[in-house]
Amino acid sequence: MTTQEEVLVTGDIVTMDPARPRAQALAVHGGRIVAVGTRDEARAALGPAPREVHYGEGTVVPGLIDTHNHMQWTAIQTRLVDLAPARSIADVQEAIRAYAQRNPAKPWIMSGSGWHVVSLREGRYPTRQELDAACADRPVYLPRVGHAGVANTLALRMAGIASDTPDPPGGRFERDADGHPNGVLLEPSAFELVARLIPPLSVEEQADALRDMQRAYHAAGLTGIMDPGVTPEMMRLYQMLWQRGELTVRSVVMPLSDSSLPLEVNLASITHAWPTTGFGDARLKLGGVKLFLDGGASLGTALMREPYPDERCNCGIQVTPTESFRQIAWACARQGWSLGVHVVGGKAIDIALEVFAEIDREIPLRPLRFSLIHAYLWPEQRNIREAARMGITVATQCSMQYTFGPLLVKRFGTALMATATPVRSWIDGGVVVGGGSDSPVTPYQPLLGLWQARTRHIAGTDEPVGRLQAVSGEEALALYTRDAAYVSFSEHERGMLRPGLLADWTVLSVDPVACDPEALRGARVLATAVDGRLVYEA
Repeated sequence: MTTQEEVLVTGDIVTMDPARPRAQALAVHGGRIVAVGTRDEARAALGPAPREVHYGEGTVVPGLIDTHNHMQWTAIQTRLVDLAPARSIADVQEAIRAYAQRNPAKPWIMSGSGWHVVSLREGRYPTRQELDAACADRPVYLPRVGHAGVANTLALRMAGIASDTPDPPGGRFERDADGHPNGVLLEPSAFELVARLIPPLSVEEQADALRDMQRAYHAAGLTGIMDPGVTPEMMRLYQMLWQRGELTVRSVVMPLSDSSLPLEVNLASITHAWPTTGFGDARLKLGGVKLFLDGGASLGTALMREPYPDERCNCGIQVTPTESFRQIAWACARQGWSLGVHVVGGKAIDIALEVFAEIDREIPLRPLRFSLIHAYLWPEQRNIREAARMGITVATQCSMQYTFGPLLVKRFGTALMATATPVRSWIDGGVVVGGGSDSPVTPYQPLLGLWQARTRHIAGTDEPVGRLQAVSGEEALALYTRDAAYVSFSEHERGMLRPGLLADWTVLSVDPVACDPEALRGARVLATAVDGRLVYEA
């Protein structure tokens, strides 16, 4: 819209503003909301001929925000081997063969990362030999969820990974019965040995993919995301679209703390190369630094207080050593950076909060909004109290509970999983929680997260797991609006439909606050607007 264009929006409006939770109309001038209330109140704030938009069906809510979404990864994987439909290792092999035949000039065969072992009939990763059977004359690499990858024999050879190669610090090479690497690489220090050899798509190919992805995100109701773990190259792509006026999904990006680098180099790559948290504008802004402290539960690499029930000698992997983490966290606090720490297991949560407490005694962390990312495997009440006291936020992903639920129930049991992803406990303890997806790890559609937060369903069953951790309709919507805006340092710009804030809204086919939770399962996005301009309409 032009800087002076005026819009009158009418319909059933959920504002998420505690001062006025419901309204019948919004007045928009120059991309910002200037009035909220009855139709007459909103109309009086505008000139003689505003453009009128009436939503007779559906409910208008603030534009939905995903606080943990790898939008560039999600975009780029649409140009790679698609393994999401694979239900067996044979399906994986066939997808690789078909892609290799369609792309004879590509030097590497690589998949997207949004596939899951739990979806494969065999319940395990393919081996290098099984990948060789699909394609042996070109290197093959299948990344998964930022914590694992599988490589064929040629890719391992090119990376210098052999039988006598020791496991790298904070990572692991899975091996066969004879001690030979079987192709499965766990955690970044292991899989980056292969991944760093792969030539990237051209900048324009990446830009095309990102433009397409933004359209898909708007169709899902998203107006903003936080992208955790961004490299300088990824930042340049965001900046390019921003400069062209093509960044329609508001993006708060989090620079990656790369644990595979020496500590001094890692620190310098952040503190000497980037401005600090908050730099940017309403379309592209720096968030906190992203650091991995542990791995993932589905991989058995989340750092636990006790050994895994099915692996009595395994408590997981600490990706960043405690002393390195401590130095990075102190450097962030001293220089005005926020810090988002990937912690899945209880031991990792303990370590993160212990270091945060050390810093908080000297530098108050509440203004910096340090964050726990994931934090779903059994934070204790003492953890919740400490997080609330220091103003630590939590970025949670209910769609991850849904997707990985069956695997984790099998590994830990239903009783224990009933208290995983304890959104109810975090909220009741006074912690601000932002909702997200971790796309491409799990689906980016926020309606899935809204539904799961209210029902606690997991894939493959209609039975809830941990109903006591379910939240209300308003609390679920807050995860993706008001509280997501706070977690993403944007509460003065968006997250509510309130005068002075940006005119971002999403129209849903149901009222997500008042509807029966099951109605969210089949709900549709009818329209999405950014700056008062429609970016999607069904």
